[in-house]
Amino acid sequence: MPYADNKGVKVYYETWGGGGVPIVFLHPWSTNGYIWYFQLFHFARTNTCLTVDHRGHGRSDKPASGYSIQEHASDVAAVMDAAKIDKAVVVGNSIGGMIAMQFCLARPERVVGLVIQSSGTALAEGLPKEVMDAMIRDRDATFNQLLEGTVSARTKRERPEILDLARASFMLESNWPRHVFDSAIKDPNGVFNWNIKHRLKDIKRPTLVLAGEEDQATPVAANKFLADNIPGAKLNVLKDIGHFYQLEQPAAFNATLDEFLKSIAR
Repeated sequence: MPYADNKGVKVYYETWGGGGVPIVFLHPWSTNGYIWYFQLFHFARTNTCLTVDHRGHGRSDKPASGYSIQEHASDVAAVMDAAKIDKAVVVGNSIGGMIAMQFCLARPERVVGLVIQSSGTALAEGLPKEVMDAMIRDRDATFNQLLEGTVSARTKRERPEILDLARASFMLESNWPRHVFDSAIKDPNGVFNWNIKHRLKDIKRPTLVLAGEEDQATPVAANKFLADNIPGAKLNVLKDIGHFYQLEQPAAFNATLDEFLKSIAR
């Protein structure tokens, strides 16, 4: 199995296809690279596609600490080096979007374009203190409750397996251990505390921001803030979508990404 080594941390990745502009897919917190299943084989017919299991997730190492967004971004560089990919379109969902933006700030020469889906920065500012306290005190119950707001009403009604998948991935200790959650939530540059509000203006690559109209985890306002502050970024607000566009409506997601790739080529 392919691993990249980043200062002793082994990061699992997979590559499929060949040719075209490479695409790097970065998954949400508590999931893994499998979440891009519906995209991987679609785009691998025309592009080199790379999925990453972030450190602390899936088949990657799960160290006791080291979960800043900056460290995650350095893993992406290590994976691209290992896969011999010089530059790519980077597609990130949730924490994956944060990692994509941080990677673009650190290594802009390696980014052709960005697709930021259901993401944000400085998320702790928008969360009531009692929610954060509850999350630390009782992760499973609080996270389960939060997940209820990550998929749309239509998805719950027509595709209940999407919410089941999201729940199962975070409940599986071998996929996402408790210590990873604890370390990330305390890290001053972890998923909730990472703040690049003042640096969004420095992201100067073609950027598409995708926001689910019914996403309660990273609401439209959080994504609009990104689009308003990244130069030239475009915002698509998606009806009947929550946090997981690529799962809730995969064909529509693929069409959107196809169009973005064409716009870069033009």
